[in-house]
Amino acid sequence: MKKIILMTAFLSSYLFANSEISTNYIYKDYTNSKTKTKGKTFDYRFLHNFENSQIIINFEDSLTKRENEITKVKLTSLEVEKLSFKYLYDLNENYSVKTSFLNIEDNLAPTDDGKVYGIGIINKNSFFDIKIDTYLSDYEDFNVNQYDLTFIKKFKIKEINFQASLGSKYTNINGEKYGNYILKDKEFLSTFFNINGNYKGFIAGFGFVKGDRLFTVFDDGLKVEHHALRQNETYSLNLGKKFKHIDIIARYIYSKGDELPENRDDVKSKFTSIALNYKF
Repeated sequence: MKKIILMTAFLSSYLFANSEISTNYIYKDYTNSKTKTKGKTFDYRFLHNFENSQIIINFEDSLTKRENEITKVKLTSLEVEKLSFKYLYDLNENYSVKTSFLNIEDNLAPTDDGKVYGIGIINKNSFFDIKIDTYLSDYEDFNVNQYDLTFIKKFKIKEINFQASLGSKYTNINGEKYGNYILKDKEFLSTFFNINGNYKGFIAGFGFVKGDRLFTVFDDGLKVEHHALRQNETYSLNLGKKFKHIDIIARYIYSKGDELPENRDDVKSKFTSIALNYKF
């Protein structure tokens, strides 16, 4: 599947202008997890802008190593593939609508073969943009409804262009079981903030998410946290440089959470990534 997607993206980028292809390598390190030790993820993304539309296709290929906490015997590695799609259409200068779809293939989790459907609307005005998104995550034993509200403000201080985002995510779980684990809490609310600056092509950004969340959809429906790891807080930092046709971005993400089926608290996740983005 990965080769087909990559070939399609590269061929499409040569056929269409206003396109971008990107790859993102992520190294993952876990502390205090019951079985997870380290892993890696490759993201491959294709973006194309039409006259009033934008389409994004993302393929995620992830491998996480596992071992017995006491004996250190190697366990079956966690292998995940996710294919996602987003379509954005500009109705006029003030309003845009979008839809998204995501499919999960997981060799171990009960959420294997899960599907995530999303719709949203964006209102652009002179002061700030408002985004409203809703997602339905359809799994075998339960569903998750998620509602996002985001305020986006672009502004400039001297020669630095900024973009700040502030919002909240509310999720409601409709179901009882995640495999053999009984889902006790059904409602979660988190808030997030991100700010990014661009000075003559040099970019830097910082963000955080506060509040419990579970099975959360993010990145405009292109990503989902489909394991029963209840996240408590997340911090991110990114640095990079934009050239004429290529962007290079490094990112660091630190999260704290609880592994619910394993009854393990204070699990720390550290992700370090490097992304390359080529624009046609």
